[in-house]
Amino acid sequence: MLLLRYIPFLLLPLWAAGAEWNMVAIRDLYYQAAASKADSDKFKAALNAIPNPNTSIKGYIAVSHMIEAKHLFNPTSKLSAFNNGKTLLENTIKNDPENLELRFLRIGVQTNTPSFLGYSSQIEGDKKMILSKYALLTDADLKRRVRDFMLTAGICTEAEKQLLNP
Repeated sequence: MLLLRYIPFLLLPLWAAGAEWNMVAIRDLYYQAAASKADSDKFKAALNAIPNPNTSIKGYIAVSHMIEAKHLFNPTSKLSAFNNGKTLLENTIKNDPENLELRFLRIGVQTNTPSFLGYSSQIEGDKKMILSKYALLTDADLKRRVRDFMLTAGICTEAEKQLLNP
């Protein structure tokens, strides 16, 4: 119960200037979320505390369901949570197909999802879109994360990797 009193203070770093969300803090929570159920719960709670999330935040909300599935024990519950997140992410991308951050989230999920789930059909399309818009990214944190992922995920050719070099 004592911890519940401090939750609002723990979430303060998520707010930067007024209603703007600190995307770096959200991305940091995303990167930590797969490590444990507690980190996954913290990520999901932080996202759920955001009123009127923008499109990118909606993508992170979708992915939080997929990460939650990793920490569930019941196979039916795991599949249900994963599919719920998948549907949310696909609908969010459908509503904003040019959002590079959403494509980055999806390619990250698809390259790390077990093949038996059959969720890998957009890797090439997402990769192509990300590579074509990478140079236009103005968010330095997102650009670094995209670059690091694309260079290490094993999905880019050497020529494609050169497009990511400054």
